[in-house]
Amino acid sequence: MDSSACNYHFTEDADPTFLHDMYFGPYAEEKFICDAIEFPIRAILNCYKQGLIKGDTMIDFSYAGNIYQILPIYKCFKDIIILEAYDSCMKDTENWLHGGEHSLDWSHAARIMEELQGTSADWKEMENDLRSRVRYVSKCILENENPTDPIVLPKADCLVNLYLLATISKDLDHYSRNVKKMSTMLNKGACMIIIGAFNASYYIMNGKKHHILCFTETDLRKVLSDNGLRVAHMEVCERTSCNKTVTFDHGFVVCAVKESCD
Repeated sequence: MDSSACNYHFTEDADPTFLHDMYFGPYAEEKFICDAIEFPIRAILNCYKQGLIKGDTMIDFSYAGNIYQILPIYKCFKDIIILEAYDSCMKDTENWLHGGEHSLDWSHAARIMEELQGTSADWKEMENDLRSRVRYVSKCILENENPTDPIVLPKADCLVNLYLLATISKDLDHYSRNVKKMSTMLNKGACMIIIGAFNASYYIMNGKKHHILCFTETDLRKVLSDNGLRVAHMEVCERTSCNKTVTFDHGFVVCAVKESCD
């Protein structure tokens, strides 16, 4: 795939409603939901069971207004900060936070989590509890000296990045710089959870191909090590979906602990 044929994000906004309907919502392809939602939730639950996720403050910096990735662990934290890379996602997340009309529905993700845990919960109660813990929703531009200017964020104990890094990074060096910038948001000993895909190239949004950085597990481990992050847990899952609107070979979830000081 010629990368020049793809659009890079930061050149145009994302469309969270389209992405939800196409990839992450309750009517997306069943096997893709298994790859993109069930697998990450299961892996994050495993990180929690190993005692890797703890503290007071969590940052979520993910793609397209998604929140399902934090459902398994949000109760661990008193304070949650949601960062968004795009104006449309900021608007969508703020609408969800205030219970606005046409908010994206994540009840299907909650059901998946309940099935994995063997428990039951009231989705509306869970959603309202999550909302009550959100302290900030902020635009984040990693290239800026203070990515959340004018807000100065407190250091966090956990940062979750779902499917965003590979869409905003033009090459592996750029990916590494973005990881380093995100690590500055964390306390020493905190964990960074990255959810992504190996050997990807593009996905389709509104009829256009959009870039996903292609890299391997070896590349990822080197990037994390180079930036003072120790891999504490990693899970890799072979793709099962035949969805031709997105390309990748394997999904991954990695939990890396920050060992270096800024």
